[in-house]
Amino acid sequence: MEIGKISSLSNGIDKFLKVIQGILIAFAAVCVVLAVLVAILGEKMVADAANLSLGAIELKLSGDGMEFVNFARLKPTIIAELGLYILAFGMGWYFIRILREILAPMKDGRPFESGVSKKIMKLGVLTMIGGVVSEILSSLISYLEAMCYNLERIFNFNAVERYSFDSDSHLMLFIIIGLVLMFLSFVFKYGEALQKESDETL
Repeated sequence: MEIGKISSLSNGIDKFLKVIQGILIAFAAVCVVLAVLVAILGEKMVADAANLSLGAIELKLSGDGMEFVNFARLKPTIIAELGLYILAFGMGWYFIRILREILAPMKDGRPFESGVSKKIMKLGVLTMIGGVVSEILSSLISYLEAMCYNLERIFNFNAVERYSFDSDSHLMLFIIIGLVLMFLSFVFKYGEALQKESDETL
């Protein structure tokens, strides 16, 4: 009875994850289309540049901020940022693919199928790597955005209306989740050994 519940739940989760994968692909496709439009239209797509992120510091510029924008750097920067988002969506898609591979034997009522523990370990490692990559991408995007502005003009004139400080780092959360998954892989490894022993007995 419990195996049936596990199988049914795993099947439902797998379908949900498949939808999420489709959404990630759609977002990546939108980014590709936007990159093409930016390459063609350039700065015409930018109507407001009043908010500037400098890592943990957020600046609110006077007006729409367009007078402080360095238009020569704007187009390649936006395209590069969209490329980084495509990379992030791709990583998310691959993460879900491994998760679905873990769920596959569970759908057949065999949660401790050989190889599941290795995939969970892989998922844990990828989670921690994903956290580090996320931090790097976030910093890189902030740097690219800052390079689009004439920073000398911003700080030499009364351009900043207000600023806020927000350290929005989730690296520790990624590391904790990764460690939990790695620990879980050892539990599943033990379950695999019991499953193998049961199969050989039968």
